[in-house]
Amino acid sequence: MRDIKRYMGIVLSCQLVMVNSILVMPLYAEEISGNKYRVSGASFLSGVGMVIGPSQQGLGVTVGDSAASFSVSVGEKQELYAGHIYVIMLAFPNLGVRAISNLKARTDILGDSIAASTWQKDSDPYFYWNILWQPPELVVGCSVALDTLPDHTIDVTKPYYQFPERSIRSGRHTFYVRAFSSDDTPEENSLLEFPLWVDTQFPVMSDISPAPGEIIAESRPHIRGMFADEDSGVDLVATSLIINDYAVEFSYDFQKQLLEYRPEAAFPDGKISVAVKAVDAVGNSVFKAWDFLVDTHPPEGSILVNSGSETTHSAYVSLAIDVADLTTQVKNIYISNDGVFDTELAHPYVYAPVIYEWLLGQPDVDGSKTVYVKFQDLAGNLSEVRKDDIVLRLLTPNTRITSGPPIVSAETSADFTFEASKPGCIFTYRIDNTAWSEWSVVNEAHCVDLSAGNHYFYVKSGLDLNNDGTITLDEEDATPAQWVWSVGETASTRKAKDRILFWKR
Repeated sequence: MRDIKRYMGIVLSCQLVMVNSILVMPLYAEEISGNKYRVSGASFLSGVGMVIGPSQQGLGVTVGDSAASFSVSVGEKQELYAGHIYVIMLAFPNLGVRAISNLKARTDILGDSIAASTWQKDSDPYFYWNILWQPPELVVGCSVALDTLPDHTIDVTKPYYQFPERSIRSGRHTFYVRAFSSDDTPEENSLLEFPLWVDTQFPVMSDISPAPGEIIAESRPHIRGMFADEDSGVDLVATSLIINDYAVEFSYDFQKQLLEYRPEAAFPDGKISVAVKAVDAVGNSVFKAWDFLVDTHPPEGSILVNSGSETTHSAYVSLAIDVADLTTQVKNIYISNDGVFDTELAHPYVYAPVIYEWLLGQPDVDGSKTVYVKFQDLAGNLSEVRKDDIVLRLLTPNTRITSGPPIVSAETSADFTFEASKPGCIFTYRIDNTAWSEWSVVNEAHCVDLSAGNHYFYVKSGLDLNNDGTITLDEEDATPAQWVWSVGETASTRKAKDRILFWKR
């Protein structure tokens, strides 16, 4: 049994009598029946020991028909009042009795109540609890902890605890409190806990489509975005989607966390504004607004070859482009000499008002030539084909190789001869990817130190039509002649076209 100094009486509504440090509470004779006694109508707190009856620890009793008397002797004998039965009430605080109970939480000491296991926004709650032991000084303090059991250190001496401002992160937590008795002993059976669910984080929106600033060619685009809240979850009733200042209904896939909207009617070309107010279950919200551009109409334009001239004496011409797009801008120009637009779509020209030095189709053949164009805007819309014609009357010469090495040769050198279709021409040549030689009247070439493998020889002639001493692009053969052969006993051959437009654009 513990030290007698720790025993305390319990007040029920009667005056207590101190008998040598033991509290004695009288019960009235009307509770006596015959020569037996009973405690009727008395209500005691849990953990209270009651000593009553004859011959217990020096307790003597005399019972009559209507009265009884007894005495208690602790160290010395003391007579008590006759006509009553006295009950000695002894408190044993560590005999399985909870020291504290009724753990609750508020937003602050005078704030709103916080329900357990319920998502809410407060991250610095005020916790408070009741002390059961009487007098309350039997509980000298409490240890508190979050998400772990309390240690054996007293944190508070009063039955409440306030967390520092905004100190608890979002998520599911458990708050614990444990009482300490007067000898600084933790009461293991007085551990209380409170499930605290905190959500202070805004919902997250990502992977928005169409993206901010995006230009699209679709009139009914699929507007969507990832919308998630990992704590309390989304509140679809409070969440709103606004398109061009009008609220619209949207769908939400909880499994994919995907918010989606498909317009019933086509959007007009131009800027489309989107705004989303995403709200979670406790009211945290985030606002996201952006624009994208709808452009469903291709550019409109035209082309003029050599500014609309009827004839040209050079196979190289300039192309004047007049084109515009009502919603966005012209991005690419596609040019073709046959109007088919197959490989040409893989080699766009960046838009410019003039394209210089375009090589006409079959540049070594006189006759009518046609140039075809298509225009593309920033949204990817491709226009109808536009075209213009010009007649080519050549003044420049053609070039022909008259002799060269065999298709397969063991020799590491090679000799070539060549000629032009017009008198007075000069020549330039190159082998493989080397630079072009200087213009010369010499109509032969000698190549040495050739490595094993395939080789390519090119030659073109030029005619100084304006007698200025130089050969300009419109005075030279637009289609250099070509010779292909292999060096080495086992050299491989490569089939080549009769004529190669070496710098065809």
